[in-house]
Amino acid sequence: MKDKGHSIAEVSVRGVILKRLPRKLDVMEGENAVFCVETREAVEGTCWSRDGLQLRESPRTVLKSFGRTHLLVLVHATRQDAGIISFTVGESQTSSQLRVKCVKRDPPSAPVAAEMSVVESNAALLTWCPAPDAHLRAPSRYLLERREASGGEWVQCLATDLPGHMRVLGDSVPREADYCFRICAANEHGRSSPVEFPGSVHLAPAARLERGLQDARVRDGEDAWFSLELSAAVHGTWFLNGARLGEEEEASGRCSVRCCGMEHLLLIRGVRLADSGAQVTFVSSSVRDSATLHVQGEQGAHPGVLLGEKPQQISLPEAERLREVSHPDAPVHWLKDGEAVPPDDIIAVQAEGCVRRLLLRSAGPSDTGVYTCDAGDDAVSFVVTVTEAPVRIISSNEEASHAYMTGQRVELWCQLSRPAASVCWYKDGEEVEAGENLVLEQEGPLCRLVLPCAQPQDTGEFVCDAGGDSVFYTVTIISSNEEAPHAYMTGQCVELWCQLSRPAAPVRWYKDGEEVEAGENLVLEQEGPWCQLVLPCAQPQDTGEFVCDAGGDSVFYTVTVAGGCDAQLWPSPPSPSAPAPSAHTPVPPVAAASCLPLTSL
Repeated sequence: MKDKGHSIAEVSVRGVILKRLPRKLDVMEGENAVFCVETREAVEGTCWSRDGLQLRESPRTVLKSFGRTHLLVLVHATRQDAGIISFTVGESQTSSQLRVKCVKRDPPSAPVAAEMSVVESNAALLTWCPAPDAHLRAPSRYLLERREASGGEWVQCLATDLPGHMRVLGDSVPREADYCFRICAANEHGRSSPVEFPGSVHLAPAARLERGLQDARVRDGEDAWFSLELSAAVHGTWFLNGARLGEEEEASGRCSVRCCGMEHLLLIRGVRLADSGAQVTFVSSSVRDSATLHVQGEQGAHPGVLLGEKPQQISLPEAERLREVSHPDAPVHWLKDGEAVPPDDIIAVQAEGCVRRLLLRSAGPSDTGVYTCDAGDDAVSFVVTVTEAPVRIISSNEEASHAYMTGQRVELWCQLSRPAASVCWYKDGEEVEAGENLVLEQEGPLCRLVLPCAQPQDTGEFVCDAGGDSVFYTVTIISSNEEAPHAYMTGQCVELWCQLSRPAAPVRWYKDGEEVEAGENLVLEQEGPWCQLVLPCAQPQDTGEFVCDAGGDSVFYTVTVAGGCDAQLWPSPPSPSAPAPSAHTPVPPVAAASCLPLTSL
């Protein structure tokens, strides 16, 4: 008979059994194992057994007899089915050794024909094709990563189970910039190498107007400020009387444009009466807002009459000042919300000819209110709003390597531009909450997210959002040395290790599909959740694929042992208690034939 390409040799012998079982039978995991015996005549009382235990009929064990032919079929054989299969009738017996080879579980191959279309504004259409061998190693999903074209870390941003295309919108990025993308295929056994899409695309998140422009009223020769705040960090353009303000205006020193995160500011220095009525406009994507510049010159005044329109709306950033004019020697009183304003270290009252000035040094939100300059027969009021500068993140360990071993402590931190500002932490787009396995700390301007005992499921993108600014951390938790290079010289020590989800769980080690046994040349160790296979003195015949099988999960190691001795030192895999090496930190070498005992883990 044949079963999926496996032939069973049969040899005629004397006795009750005419055609006996083969000496051994090799099948791949998941295939059917078929055994056939033929007797000289139809008989009853036959018995099939494995390792001395009688086999009974079940959905996975088929026992059939057709006259002189007797069959045993083990459906979808597993490694637990391996053993000595025997057929007995009367005093006659025939046996065969069943060996079940494990199926190599490979991650999918990388996708091909990656292309990016940027015809649509503020969007990118990404297309690709599955790998030619996708039918053999099928991907379950495709993972898309992005980074700014100017550099930085790759960050996973989208995932899809539909092969072929993906549309990326500007709303999906944290800030306006040129972005590059790459994609990889993934399944339960791992992911392929990434494939980068050619070129880059300029993307900007949608912004709305949070605080608009206000008319500026200044004296001849003074500076004029215009400011607004958007809901996202995007670029914008300023226009003065329809003319775009660019590098020429800034070079002349008359105009200065600044952008602080989501706040945009325009300074016009030394305005003149001729500038009065000028129109200032800010444009960014779907946002457009305008304001007017009003310039007052020297005018004749009557005693006790204040110059200027009333009331006036003034919105000031911190440390700006207020001023108003009356005629010379006219006594005035300054009030805030109807109460007299006493001069102190913060508030100063000045008089210069016809000018009466109230100066607020380092103005803060508490200085918001209605200020009145009372000259007895007349008065003018100013509605003043003082807004705090947006919170900024001035430093962090965002750029540090965040690759850790399972069980290590993970600490992500950033420093804000002012203390006690509120922040939110996110993981893969979901806001996190403090608990036993995640600690959130804030001391003054310093914010921390701490994972006291990192686990593989903690791998992902963490974000600290301060409202107007954010930092991104890509955290990777390592639970085995499967990905490490396993190339050794003869005589060196080979260490293969992994961590289980719970301690003392049973595991089996295999080499090229055959289960291995501990001995003088091969050591199997297990302490708590940590499992290790050690070859104290590797030989060329140790080259092959090793598998650690925990029942529902497996890890695969490809070991290569080159012949001959070499003075070269090879790196030893990190112990689970040691910090994970960064991509820029060399791993200390270990001499040939040196081993790290499991107790040091």
